Amino acid sequence: MATPNESSNSRDKILDAAADLLAERGVTQLTIQATADAVGITKAGLIYHFKTRDDLLTALVERMVAELDAQVGAPAPNDAKPISLRAKMAELTSFTFDMPASQKKLMANMLAAASAHPHLLPPVQALFTRSYEALDHGPKVGLAQLLSVALDGLLLIELLQ
Repeated sequence: MATPNESSNSRDKILDAAADLLAERGVTQLTIQATADAVGITKAGLIYHFKTRDDLLTALVERMVAELDAQVGAPAPNDAKPISLRAKMAELTSFTFDMPASQKKLMANMLAAASAHPHLLPPVQALFTRSYEALDHGPKVGLAQLLSVALDGLLLIELLQ
């Protein structure tokens, strides 16, 4: 039986391969068998970690949300000094326009997956909620929220190109 570390490493390899397949081929081509083949394991080996394709998609969405939270998410609750509006907008602008093409393809296909599988939406919606709530302080709350929503729209346009 695999140790917890080996199991976690296998799970990460599976998620990496699934993310690559999703980015390259889209959600309709992401199957348990295609993912197992990409990792170089048996279908049964993959099913040990992810019982269904939906489980695999859910894990991909959860990982993407965690990565996005780490990149541009809300500051930690115990941060002594809140980030300035200018710094936050610069960070979001950079994230929107400097994203590698491979990440754009993956995010676009993840959005397509979420639209076809509504159970994938809550973690994404929670990410947006946390992002907007992080802007709910300071003297320019309205401006911060407006700019953030505008950047989200620009990100969507970037993803769809």
